[in-house]
Amino acid sequence: MKRLVLSLVVLMGVSTAFAQHVGNTDWDSEESFRQDEQHIVNDILWLEENPFATKDNNTKVISDYVIRWLTETPYVSVKFDEIFTGGIVNNKKYKYSDKIRVTYLFGKSLYVIEHQGEPNETAASLRGLEGVVKVYREIISVDPNAKHKELEYYKELFDSHQLRDYVAAHLKKMGSDL
Repeated sequence: MKRLVLSLVVLMGVSTAFAQHVGNTDWDSEESFRQDEQHIVNDILWLEENPFATKDNNTKVISDYVIRWLTETPYVSVKFDEIFTGGIVNNKKYKYSDKIRVTYLFGKSLYVIEHQGEPNETAASLRGLEGVVKVYREIISVDPNAKHKELEYYKELFDSHQLRDYVAAHLKKMGSDL
C-alpha cells in the first residue's frame, strides 16, 4: 500500500511538472512560436484535467500564458463565437461562465493547432464542447449546485455519442459550417 501511495505521489509530481509549462513569452518569430506549440497543447490538455487552482498549481498563470501565445501567434487563428456557449457565458449569475468561455476557446484552439491547414469548424467546435463537458464534470463534482441546463444537455449529448451530429446540424442551421 505504501508503495502504491508513493508511486501515485511521484506520478502526480512528474505529471504536474511536465504539464505546467510557463516559459518563453518573448516570441519574435514564427519559429519561436512553433518551438512552444507542443507546450501549449500540453497546457490546454492539462487545464482540462485540472480546471481549478490548488496550492500546487496556478491555473490562472497557465491560462494567461496560453492566451498570450494564442493571441500573438502569427499562424494560428481561432474563430471564437458564442454559438454554443452564449447562454452560458452571457449569464452573469453562472459563476463558472468565464471558465467555460476559456475552456471552449482552448478546445477549439487545440483542434486548430493539431490540424493546421485543415479548417473544419464542426470539428473545432466539437473539440471545444468536448473540453467544456470535461471541465463541467469537474465543476459539478466540486460544486453540485453549479449545474446548468445547457451544459447538462451537452453532457447528455456527449454521453450518448450525439454531440458531433448536434454540432454539425447546429452550425449548418446557423450558416457557420466549413
